[in-house]
Amino acid sequence: MIRQAVVIGGGHNGLVAANYLARAGWHVTLIERRESLGGVVGRFEYLPGFASSITNSPGSFEGTILEELQLQRYGLRFHRPEATLLHPMGDSLFVGWRDQSLVKQQLDSYANGEYDRHRSLVGRLDALGAAAGMSLWQRPESLESVIDGIEEPWRSEFERDIVHGTLRELLDSALDSDEAKSLMMMLALNGQLVSPDAAGSAFGLMLRPISRASSATDPMGNGSSPLRGSVGLPIGSMAAIVDALVSSALAHGVQFRLGAHATELELNDEGRVAAIRLETGERITGMDATIATVEPSRLAGMLPADWQPETDRPSAPSGSAFKIALALDGLPGIRNAPEGPPPEALLEAQFRIGPSTDYITDAVEAGIRGEPSSHPIIWGLIPSLTSPGIAPDGHHLMSLNVWHAPHALGAAYWRDHGAEFADQCIAQVETAFPGTTDRIVDRRWLGPHELEAEFGLTSSNITHGDMLPEHMLNSRPGRSFTAALEQAGVVLGGAGAWPGGYVTGIPGRNSAARVLTMDREFAA
Repeated sequence: MIRQAVVIGGGHNGLVAANYLARAGWHVTLIERRESLGGVVGRFEYLPGFASSITNSPGSFEGTILEELQLQRYGLRFHRPEATLLHPMGDSLFVGWRDQSLVKQQLDSYANGEYDRHRSLVGRLDALGAAAGMSLWQRPESLESVIDGIEEPWRSEFERDIVHGTLRELLDSALDSDEAKSLMMMLALNGQLVSPDAAGSAFGLMLRPISRASSATDPMGNGSSPLRGSVGLPIGSMAAIVDALVSSALAHGVQFRLGAHATELELNDEGRVAAIRLETGERITGMDATIATVEPSRLAGMLPADWQPETDRPSAPSGSAFKIALALDGLPGIRNAPEGPPPEALLEAQFRIGPSTDYITDAVEAGIRGEPSSHPIIWGLIPSLTSPGIAPDGHHLMSLNVWHAPHALGAAYWRDHGAEFADQCIAQVETAFPGTTDRIVDRRWLGPHELEAEFGLTSSNITHGDMLPEHMLNSRPGRSFTAALEQAGVVLGGAGAWPGGYVTGIPGRNSAARVLTMDREFAA
């Protein structure tokens, strides 16, 4: 008998999960609240003729999934620019070249021997990731079990630097220049309301080491990069990943229900999910398993109030995401650009506005206090340079992801002050890329409450919760909640599950693998 599965949520993780179950012979129905698929990774029209994904995460998609699902057969292609990153540093510009000799020249110009210190830090984190024994493909049961499984002296180092220590302490101990520290600080804190002085704040630097330790192969050529990513830009923007996942899913028989808003999970007498009730009142029944990719506190709200009263339900995360799309009639300049490469080649790279550790810290701490940062952190990309067709001829789309615009200030605040905040962000971009302002022919911004309403990002938190050790290593989002859900026939498969947010697809793959394992165990 063909097994039946329902996937709640049509973001990239839901699409990944649906693909794996369909390929395993299951009949899969995917329900999605919006009228389009992909969530923040799917195609979104900001302005007439200007359409791209919300996210700017070039190269973060997991290569193992790309190969296993054969997404290149469904049209997914990558462009690999020689420059992968532009990071303005006060009076200089760091360029993340693929050529490591060029990277060495820059880092050593900040402090003699800094390149070797940087590589030593990366190598030390890689070794620590291998010693920790964690895998992207298997969620840790508890922080205690992870620590207990690490042999000395790595155990003491893991506890000191990753669990109890701070990101600032780790970087100060390993690097001499503020420039190199700011590069690593931006990576570790991406999108989170976490101070670099908070315990566990260095955990963001462990994602790549855990990734490297999880597989003997490197299908996306990730080996030389200091963190995950840098493997290329999807042609067609990040939305091209969604397009390929959708094409693959359709080819394997997945049925899509768009505009289907799941509001309630009904349980039978055995405590298992017997029906999914939609906002229209319709009930979906007959499923053998359910995968939910919605943010965990939202999922908890779909369960009966008296369900598992002893279970710790996850609380709603705090967040601070803000989105700006700029329609340009040409390309801006680049302050402190190196001589030689044409500007277009440099502007293909992702850029980051966070020129010093003080700047980054001030922005984060303003967000934590509930204040909009006057000098916000920005991750940007001009996807139209490598993806023709997402902007009209002769024009470009500049896509800016901004952090530390607190959702907690309220929808009314952002309606009244969103334009002013967008102006502040554009001013920061203008400093690094002169001429941007003069090139703007139109713009659109989405405040934290608009992002929440449109994409289901609770409190505009892109990672469905902080990615600190206590959140990540205790059966994310929590042991009792995760176990109780699985007893009810529901597996978490979104960014709120291990190994957290960002556009990797790993939580989706893990959820499908868990469903297949549970099905075999049930049959036995």
